Amino acid sequence: MRAPRWYDIRVKPRAIVFILLIFSHLSAAQNLIREPVEEVVAVVDRTPLLLSDVDLAELLVLIERPFGATDAEYRSALLEARIQLEVQFRDLEASGVLYRLDLDVVEVRRNLLSAAGDAASLAVELEANGLGEADIDELALRVCAANAYAEQRLRPRISVSLQEIETAYRRLAVELESQGESAPSLTSVHDQLHQLIAERKLNDEIERWVERALDEREVTRFVR
Repeated sequence: MRAPRWYDIRVKPRAIVFILLIFSHLSAAQNLIREPVEEVVAVVDRTPLLLSDVDLAELLVLIERPFGATDAEYRSALLEARIQLEVQFRDLEASGVLYRLDLDVVEVRRNLLSAAGDAASLAVELEANGLGEADIDELALRVCAANAYAEQRLRPRISVSLQEIETAYRRLAVELESQGESAPSLTSVHDQLHQLIAERKLNDEIERWVERALDEREVTRFVR
């Protein structure tokens, strides 16, 4: 039986060499593909968050470790905090508000590095995780933008009435009396109660902002 036309049994030596070269290049390409690439742990719209972003959040103590949390639970909390921060940043960027905020990224960067502790140890950890100065700058910008929006745009919306302070004082007095302690005068704790109520309202405003921003963004998590 004659061989099919696409199969020539009389392959010339030069053709054999060419075929071997092709297979050699394919093998090298497959080896390159097999090299591990950094894991994407989440995507906010089209922005990927990498495993190194969570590593950086941990190194710079983006959030405090919850009491009694396991390593896995803390890493999960860090991922959620990093996703929220990216959502906030992208919301500010998309709305244009980001460019109208008074940002002091240098100060925020300094605070992040201070919270991380020993500079020499941090440098070793950063290098080991493939992180550099640019990664710190990007995280500092996001933290700075979120904080600036909260302070410059959300806080001015907050007001605390005398009635709210008096209600908080009565609750405090009842709690102290139940513990056998006498309540201080309203005047002596007025400012502290005002600040407490204001911070609580600010947190509520931030939560509403994050909820709205999350509704408007597509977030995909690949790990928990």
